[in-house]
Amino acid sequence: MSLTEAENVFAGVNEQGLNDFLTAFFTARPRWLNYRTSSAVAAVPASANDWTALPVISFPGVPGGIEYAVRFGIPRIEFHPQSLPLPPPLSLNAGQFALHTDVDLVLLCRRPRNVNEEKPTSTPITARLGVSAVGRPVVRVTGPGTGTVSLSLIAVEIEDITPDTLESLVECLVLTLLRAVLDGVALPFDALSAGAFSLNLLRGPESEDDQLKLYGAAV
Repeated sequence: MSLTEAENVFAGVNEQGLNDFLTAFFTARPRWLNYRTSSAVAAVPASANDWTALPVISFPGVPGGIEYAVRFGIPRIEFHPQSLPLPPPLSLNAGQFALHTDVDLVLLCRRPRNVNEEKPTSTPITARLGVSAVGRPVVRVTGPGTGTVSLSLIAVEIEDITPDTLESLVECLVLTLLRAVLDGVALPFDALSAGAFSLNLLRGPESEDDQLKLYGAAV
């Protein structure tokens, strides 16, 4: 059977190619991975253009509100079959991808330096967490021969947080934020086919053999 099987056009990208794309995409757009209320919470990277500004969290009795920051590392993607370990209960099935990254959750904590000092001092407190996730590629067809492939997360796992209820809470938060980050990243069909043809999608996307695959007809 031919590479294209029952269709006459095949387009795809291997996981290294996709990771190169993600590295280039986020390196050129660091504000998509870095979020803060002010530079008092997190100052690296130093340029204000490298961050997305967030509003403080209002809470009664907290002057100026609660300041915080969220920083993601550039994610790495792996297609089926799995080569890197995933923490249970995650598993990588055919048609899915695995994602690995880290996240810094930063809170500007206002408190006295010691028990003898009354005036509070503002100090950023950072927790860096390793993040593993699984998801599936999603196709959005925008017209004849045009469309995009994006990455939709299904589940996130963060190890070594106790109790389990706190782990579930943090995982839900990270999953929500990381979904929002990836929602703006999409590969157009012509990038998968190197611009050689317009693809009328008939089957896919499929994730196997360390590749993301699309099958269709040339238009």
